[in-house]
Amino acid sequence: MKTRREVLQGLIVSIGGASMLAACGNAARVAVSESQSLRFFSDQELALVSRISDLLLPRTDTPGALDVNVPRFIDGLMAEWANAASKESQHRQLMDLGQMLGDDFLTIAHADAENALRELDRAAFSGNSGYGGYRALKGLITQSYFATEDGALLEQHWVAVPGRWDPCVDI
Repeated sequence: MKTRREVLQGLIVSIGGASMLAACGNAARVAVSESQSLRFFSDQELALVSRISDLLLPRTDTPGALDVNVPRFIDGLMAEWANAASKESQHRQLMDLGQMLGDDFLTIAHADAENALRELDRAAFSGNSGYGGYRALKGLITQSYFATEDGALLEQHWVAVPGRWDPCVDI
């Protein structure tokens, strides 16, 4: 189980990593498909990831996970960067997660879906080791969100160069 410190470190690394990758130009990009074709997820898996993403990071006064295209970013990330073992594990974990949440999770009312996810979240972070797939997906969704321009700039108020830079200071 990850501690709060480990989660925060992961988020910081994802922001720093996104900044470093942005500095590489097009050499290190994950292509997010704007078309309807998926490269990794099945339609059912994308629907599940989309519903969970929307419940975890809904639109408020800042864009939500669906507004910044987090599910399709993860689809591109898994298609381009994941190895075969990670891909297989992700498919299996999404199947298990769909069974844990129930067959009707995608169609039930928003409040009921929130309650189902809240119960799953409570169980997953109470020390039970059987929910590693959900914890990993939740981390991937949040890291993907905060790696976007809107997530970094609007949500975290990230500034490329905070304050004044002095190249030579007296010690």
